[in-house]
Amino acid sequence: MKERYTVTTDGFCGRWFEGTTHKDKVVIVMPGTGTAEENAVKLFGFIHKAGYSVMMIANSKWDKELPSDPIQVPVEYAEKAIAVLKEEGYTRFAMYGISFGARYSLLCATLIPDIEVVMAASPYDYVTEGVKGITNPQNCSSLTYRGQDLPYLPVELLHHNLLAGVCKLLKSRYTFKQIMRFGYDSCKETEEARIRVENITADILLLSPGYDDCWPSDTAVPRMERLIRESGKCKRFKSVVYEKASHIIGLDLDATPDRKKKMQSMLQAEMNNPQACDEARREGMKEIIDFLDAWE
Repeated sequence: MKERYTVTTDGFCGRWFEGTTHKDKVVIVMPGTGTAEENAVKLFGFIHKAGYSVMMIANSKWDKELPSDPIQVPVEYAEKAIAVLKEEGYTRFAMYGISFGARYSLLCATLIPDIEVVMAASPYDYVTEGVKGITNPQNCSSLTYRGQDLPYLPVELLHHNLLAGVCKLLKSRYTFKQIMRFGYDSCKETEEARIRVENITADILLLSPGYDDCWPSDTAVPRMERLIRESGKCKRFKSVVYEKASHIIGLDLDATPDRKKKMQSMLQAEMNNPQACDEARREGMKEIIDFLDAWE
């Protein structure tokens, strides 16, 4: 196995970390929006430290082959990573992601039968429009499959007068630090753009805050739980809600002090109760490792 993979040479951008006590089990990790390469390595390093092999794949930003934001990210990145791993003799695959990476992981689990375990922190079960920065809608999907845009929800707020939108925000129940949630709540959910989580046969772990400042993971997780349990296709399922957590759960934010400081200044939940957010992250990391350790 190589230490680093590129889109040009390998069909995906990734970093490889061989495990120890669980070397044969590979966790494919997809970080959230705006996560630089070295930060991602630190944030998700706890999985490798627990003995698992880790293939970390990028959705944006890591190098010039990728866009600055996750726009039209192919499901094929995960497919090609799995193909490379299979060529090297690996056959056991889990996926884990947070935020955009959580949605990507759930989508992959509906399309790639090799995935035995999928874990998602602060997930949203609808494909949304690709957005550059936080204000520039791209009129295309954030995700693609077989070279085609997947059906998506336009971020309605960004297609109208932004100043009027900000004025509406200031008069609403949202705070300015919840502007992303305000934007995603402007999306009109359609069945066409929904990720069919009820078709997942892999073991599933979902983590979410009680209220998500960034997008509606807090309403998505109960909906997904109902659909997954009704379908009966998933052998092992667990859902955990951290009532006072922020969007940033299930990763080692203490390993990136600068990013932690940024998140604490950006997110309302982090400002309201930083201690509870820290505790939720620690508990989330333990849930992830415990769920992996129960992987048969």
